[in-house]
This record gives sequence, structure tokens and C-alpha cells, in this order.
Amino acid sequence: MIGALSRSRRWLLVAVAAGVAAMALAMMGCEEEAEQPATTPGRTPAAEQRAQPTPTPAVRELGTTPGWAAGGTGTVFYTKNFVCGQGEPCIVGEKGANPAGVRDPVPTVWVLIPLFSDTQGLELHCPMAGSCPAHPRQVDVRRIGLGQVIPLPPHSHIVDPTEAGFSTAPDTPWKAVVVGIKTRAAWERVQAGKSLQALRQVQANEADATPDIPTNLFLFFGIR
Repeated sequence: MIGALSRSRRWLLVAVAAGVAAMALAMMGCEEEAEQPATTPGRTPAAEQRAQPTPTPAVRELGTTPGWAAGGTGTVFYTKNFVCGQGEPCIVGEKGANPAGVRDPVPTVWVLIPLFSDTQGLELHCPMAGSCPAHPRQVDVRRIGLGQVIPLPPHSHIVDPTEAGFSTAPDTPWKAVVVGIKTRAAWERVQAGKSLQALRQVQANEADATPDIPTNLFLFFGIR
């Protein structure tokens, strides 16, 4: 009987040891599961593609110049080449019909041309004759009695934000109107005011500036 009890104790010890070992293994397994990071369902390629933002198409710019409006200076960026009536040369002194597909109201860009020689230090948005982005290289000035066809003179630009059709968006069509500024002092007043109102004040004196001179030239630009 003593032998039987001894065998029973040994069996019990073995069983207890086996149980403890099993519990230890189970606890280790639980800890390993707890340490596993949480996972989220993977996105399909189609879902990834849908999640990408749609890129904004880049605006094609042919060049930039400064421009005046409402007392400040902005950047004029040209997005299409000019159009002038029946083709080049563009005509100063003759109003042109709207280009195909362009409907009224079409805003105006006033092209200010110095009619005096001392321009050093003045703000000229297109300072070189015959060279300005998306502008004609030459203009026909016979209608205003200044010769035949000449290189596009150095000039600056004014637009008016209160005018019908005004927009800062790319590809906006603008009809060009020429104003000749006759004295340096008059130019400096317009340059200081940087607005249509300042130009109109100068135009009030015939000795300082010409009236508005129509053209058949249309420019296409945005403003920023």
C-alpha cells in the first residue's frame, strides 16, 4: 500500500508539473498575441487610385509683365498670343471686332506710351521697342498720323477692376486702348497713382495726354 501511495504521489506530482507547464505555455501565447500590432484591412489598388487628389492642370504662360490697377502693381501673365483684326500689323486708331468666340463685355487694357524722350528711371512694363510677351512686334500708326508701320513702342499697362468683364483669370481677352503721355511729369503722376482714375486726371489736360485711341489689338492674360 505504501508503494501504491508513493506511486500515486509521483503521478500527482507529474500531473501538477504538467499542468503548470501547460498554463505557462498558455500565458506566453496570450502575451505574444497581445503584443501583435493591430492591423487594418489593406487598400486595393483601385482604392489607392481613388484616394489620390486630382492634379490641377498647369496654366501655359507665354511670359509676364507688371501691370497697374487700383493703386497697386500686379503680375500680368500672358496665356495666349495676341489677335488683331484681319492680321498683322495691328492698327492703332481703328477699333476692331471681337475675336471669334469672344463675347461682350470685354475689359480694356490701357496701353500707355511715353511721347517724350527722357524716360530714364520711369516704370515701363515693356521697356524695349518691339519686344513684349504675346504682343505684336509692329503696329500700323497711319490712322493717327505718326508714319507707317513702326516697332511696338515701349509702354506700360493699366486695367480697372470696376470695369464690366474684368477678370484675373487666365485667357481673359482684353481690348487694347492706347494713350499717349506727353510729358514726364504727367507720366510720374500716373505712375504714382497706378489707376485709371489717375490716368483720367492726366487726360483732363490736353497738354499732358491724348484721349483714348482705339486699336484692333486684343491681348489674352490673367493677373496675380
